[in-house]
Amino acid sequence: MLDRAITFIPNIAQRGDALDLLRSLPDGGVALGFFDPQFRELLTRQTYGNEGERQNARFRLPAMTPDYIDAVIIEFARVLKPSSYLMRWTDKYCLCEEHHLRIPSSVFKIVDLIATDNERIGMGYRTRYRGDFLLVMQKPPIRARATWRDHGIPDRWIERVDRSVHPHTKPIGLITRLIGAITEPGDLVVDPAAGGFGVLDAAHKLGREFLGCDLAKGDAL
Repeated sequence: MLDRAITFIPNIAQRGDALDLLRSLPDGGVALGFFDPQFRELLTRQTYGNEGERQNARFRLPAMTPDYIDAVIIEFARVLKPSSYLMRWTDKYCLCEEHHLRIPSSVFKIVDLIATDNERIGMGYRTRYRGDFLLVMQKPPIRARATWRDHGIPDRWIERVDRSVHPHTKPIGLITRLIGAITEPGDLVVDPAAGGFGVLDAAHKLGREFLGCDLAKGDAL
């Protein structure tokens, strides 16, 4: 039985755990989800920067295990409406390690991939980091035309981000386009690991409802 004792308030930035938030929701009521996990495994391997003084803010963020990340995605499959989307941020390390393949296609099917370019050279053992990847995951039944209205979104998105807001800030222009492409005014958009709450700002700009939290909300990063 789901624990519904924890209450989350819509349309504000609040502190909370991703699984707690998702488990507080009923089945099939969410129009769109965003998920940006902080991988413990990646931090452990890439000690050249993520654990050092140059990346102190990122290191202090609560990290997630692979099992926890999978559990969040499974809960998203329960709370999303049929044919709705989960936008899952990832990086090339997780793609090459095939983390995204742990979730069966009967739960979510990866239907598209967007590469982002933040125009800032980062670190890397070989090639240098300059952006992230966004997995477009759809809950069955798989439909395209009736669920995606904006066909002008490129799969290479260039947008500089302001890392002073949050170490994992994502391109707000892309987020806004995606919300507008998939949802209608009044729909519920959920981000249970919201970071700097850019999804909240984009949802409000477009007249959507928002529910989200972050475990580090209020911490000095």
